[in-house]
Amino acid sequence: MSSDTTGDAIVHVAIEDDWEMSLPLGAYEAATRRVAYEPGGYIRATTTHGVQPVLDRIYPDLTLPLILVTLSVAGLEASGIPVEPSSGEGWRIFGAIPCTDDSIVVATRRLERAGDRWVAQ
Repeated sequence: MSSDTTGDAIVHVAIEDDWEMSLPLGAYEAATRRVAYEPGGYIRATTTHGVQPVLDRIYPDLTLPLILVTLSVAGLEASGIPVEPSSGEGWRIFGAIPCTDDSIVVATRRLERAGDRWVAQ
C-alpha cells in the first residue's frame, strides 16, 4: 500500500482484534478507540496525512496491534453509506464498514511502533 492517498481513498486506524472479529460478521462498527459506532454516530477516518496526528492523539499508550484500513469513498457511497469530510484531515463514515467488500476496503496494513510511539509509515 502506498503512503499517499490516491483518488478517493481515506483511512481508518483499527485495533487489529476489532477488525479481525468483524470479518466473519461482514461489518466493522468501531468508531475509534473506546467508541463504538453507536452512540458515536459515525466511524472516524482521515487522510493518509492525518494518520500520524491520530496515532499520537488517540493511541499513544496502546500496545495492542493496530492496522491501517484504506477505504474507497466511492465504494462506501455506492453501498449507500454516506461519507463526509469533517474538520482538518478528518472524515465521517455514517454506517458500518462492509469489511469483506474489496470495492470498499482497498487495503489493510499493520502499523508498527518505533520506540514509544506508533508510526504511520
